[in-house]
Amino acid sequence: MQLTRFTDYALRTLTFLAVQPEDRLSTITEVADTFAISRNHVVKIVHQLGLKGYIETVRGKHGGIRLGRSAVSINLRDVVVDMENILCPAYCKSDNCRLAGGCRVQGILRKAMNAFLDVLGEYTLADAVRDPARLCHLLGLEPDELLAVG
Repeated sequence: MQLTRFTDYALRTLTFLAVQPEDRLSTITEVADTFAISRNHVVKIVHQLGLKGYIETVRGKHGGIRLGRSAVSINLRDVVVDMENILCPAYCKSDNCRLAGGCRVQGILRKAMNAFLDVLGEYTLADAVRDPARLCHLLGLEPDELLAVG
């Protein structure tokens, strides 16, 4: 299973926000620059994350983005399911496959996908940012600005 870049970048955005101080608003430009992602792409990601309640967006001159709820309440399975457009590992019906109706590969792949999602369901964003000092170092952030993740 390979996640789309959209989902990958959504997880990176959430990770970035999770290590920020609770009262700090980050900007889309900061996220884009930190991960060398197109600003326009981050705008789309932030919009989806906002619609799903993972982040809060504040408009205006001093606006920005931050987590919409605690990192411990953001389940990684939920994020992946919400961000991925298609979670079907094979496209048997759309490919007019000659094996359709007799092949068991689709069912096997579906079982593997469910196992993948079940493992993700065991973790939250807080689990992913358990070492905020190291993450801040990797992101080029000052450790004294750390948020006690939770």
